[in-house]
Amino acid sequence: MFRRIVGFNDELERNASTNEAIAAKASAITRTQHLFALHPVEILSLLESAWQSRVHTQADLGHPDHRSDLPGLPGINSAINASSVLDVFGPLAANNPGLVSAGDDVTGRNRQPAEIRWDHLIYAYLIEATGVLDIFKKVIHEFLHDEKLGVPTPESHLWMRNTAQMFYNSNQLPLMFIGSLNNDIQPDFKATFYNACWRMFAMDSAYSNKESEPYKYIKAETSNSIFVETFEQFLVESWRNFINRNNTSGENLQDNAAVSERADQLHDMLRARREGGNLARVEFWSVSMMSWFHLTLSFNSPIVKACRAEASSPQDRLKKIAMRVGMKSHKYAKHFFDMSEQCSRILTLIESGAFNNEADIANLYQASSPIETDIRRIITDWQTARGVNIKRQTR
Repeated sequence: MFRRIVGFNDELERNASTNEAIAAKASAITRTQHLFALHPVEILSLLESAWQSRVHTQADLGHPDHRSDLPGLPGINSAINASSVLDVFGPLAANNPGLVSAGDDVTGRNRQPAEIRWDHLIYAYLIEATGVLDIFKKVIHEFLHDEKLGVPTPESHLWMRNTAQMFYNSNQLPLMFIGSLNNDIQPDFKATFYNACWRMFAMDSAYSNKESEPYKYIKAETSNSIFVETFEQFLVESWRNFINRNNTSGENLQDNAAVSERADQLHDMLRARREGGNLARVEFWSVSMMSWFHLTLSFNSPIVKACRAEASSPQDRLKKIAMRVGMKSHKYAKHFFDMSEQCSRILTLIESGAFNNEADIANLYQASSPIETDIRRIITDWQTARGVNIKRQTR
């Protein structure tokens, strides 16, 4: 969510060498620096406004365009619009066309800046898998209790205050905010997040902190136990269609029906977990939290500089920061970062039913389709991070 608010996205980073992209990235960095310097309540108000401005169509409850019926803070949009916050950011959706959904086409890209659609829970799962949550907790702990890392700059103090208040606060947020999820029944948000990921994907966190025991959380009996198997088969069939897209001689192994069948299976299992608007708040807060850390690592931000961890990529910055506090980031962090936003887009489209019909499957492998590059990126990174050979299975 935060990367979207300030205008950072995977396309900007992929085309970072063009003059237009360089200028856009510089503007995004300026907005990010302003974001990090805001008061925690202002940042929470931005998120509250994003929740209030979510897409809210007549689609079934749980659909990407109707995630929840829970109301947000009354009057928050008027308060935000009357403040100076949007003087820098502009309308919440203006910096990223992928943020909204009204008037969407099947690619998920050509949207008007009107209503907000946040990232899929898979985005939060992949970013957390890099180790960001545990590593930055240790960073803040070291800065607040000692000077082994040096003395933090004023700018990094602002970042630490906001991060600790919003994401490492066991006393919970003010009750008025949509992200206030800790209570006597769910006292630990990390456990709540892991529970949601288990229910949706039947996957534990991919990150292992060797300094502690496996994190304890409630593993729900009801989960999408065949998500990984089904998603990988979806990728296998999509890759088979891609490599056969221009095959005019010999046997053509394209099978749109097989891809559509897998997409339909994924659609049904993912939407089943969202009945009645289930998991919407947890997902919203999870993707917002992980986007904050992803944004922090998207450039040499104040806390990166304070840790003397300047580098040219999110994974290298995280690796250096982890080493500074005696930890390790995940060895496949690069792949988790690289496919996070693409997986979010694809699963959101799958949940919307975009590939339930065979006629729409060509969007996954035709060069003219923007999401064709998303699928190829996911296949490459997923097979490395998961240790499966998606491409070989098509032979």
